[in-house]
Amino acid sequence: MAENNQSRNQLGRVLSDSIQGGYFSIIATLVLLIVLIFLIYPAVQHITKLNKELADAKVVKTNLENKLTNIQQAKLNLDQIREGLPTLELALPLGSDVTPYLRKIESFARKYKLSITAVQFSTVPLSKPEIGDDLRTKDLSYNLTLEGNFTNFRKFLKDLESFIRTSDVTTANLARDNGGVVKQALQITTYYLGEDSNAAGSVSSQSTSGGVNE
Repeated sequence: MAENNQSRNQLGRVLSDSIQGGYFSIIATLVLLIVLIFLIYPAVQHITKLNKELADAKVVKTNLENKLTNIQQAKLNLDQIREGLPTLELALPLGSDVTPYLRKIESFARKYKLSITAVQFSTVPLSKPEIGDDLRTKDLSYNLTLEGNFTNFRKFLKDLESFIRTSDVTTANLARDNGGVVKQALQITTYYLGEDSNAAGSVSSQSTSGGVNE
């Protein structure tokens, strides 16, 4: 009987030790997991942050590469048209550039022995605009009155139409006075690059007789 009691006591101690050991293992495992979480979580956050920064850097790199490609293409395009830029500037000048234009008109008139009796503009922008995105093609209309031979007048019109700076003759009125002199009244439109808004400096009306002042 005493041996049975002793055996039961030993078994109880073994079971108690086993249960305590199991609890200790569980607690140790939980503590280890908590420690690992505190150690690993900042590293995971750091890796996540690095991945996001890497993704953002790839986007920036792609955008920069695209811009570089566009710049290189723009340079190639500029190189291809560089020789034609002076011609383009003559055909469509920056600003009204009215003085050299009228001097050319005068030279056509002198060439065919025509007299310019009047030149009148409705509006003449005076300032030269800056090169920018707000530039657009604008028109400049004026009235020109000439006197001379009708045949020479036709030659004058041909030169005007062949001039590199485009000039559209919208109306042409011819009349002959008592002395047989033919008068030609023309309404002409030419074009230039100007600002999208109204120019800050302009002349509302300009009229000259007998030519263009220097």
